[in-house]
Amino acid sequence: ELLKYRKKHDILVEEVAVAKIPTTWGEFNLHAYNNVLDNKEHLALVKGEVKGKEDVLVRIHSECFTGDVLSSRRCDCGSQLHKAMKTIDENGQGIVLYLRQEGRGIGLYNKMRAYNLQD
Repeated sequence: ELLKYRKKHDILVEEVAVAKIPTTWGEFNLHAYNNVLDNKEHLALVKGEVKGKEDVLVRIHSECFTGDVLSSRRCDCGSQLHKAMKTIDENGQGIVLYLRQEGRGIGLYNKMRAYNLQD
């Protein structure tokens, strides 16, 4: 019951930092947030003025170290992220929510073990 109440009434995510980030796809504002329930950090890449807008492009992206950073050929996560950033740049505004939940929540170690099963 307490958890249900907190989710409904408490502020569960707090912004902790903002920085301008120059990228291949133009300048974005990088917002860092902390989830107060589990202390996980999540990010929002924001381009343009999106506050109060109704039609805003949004990409929800789960962290993928192997795809996003290493450009692994086992997934297309990195290319999906880059395509979203390019599309947002071309549109002039939008948001990429970058959720720090490697492997959609299974973690990097388990993801690496799963890669070994694919071989």
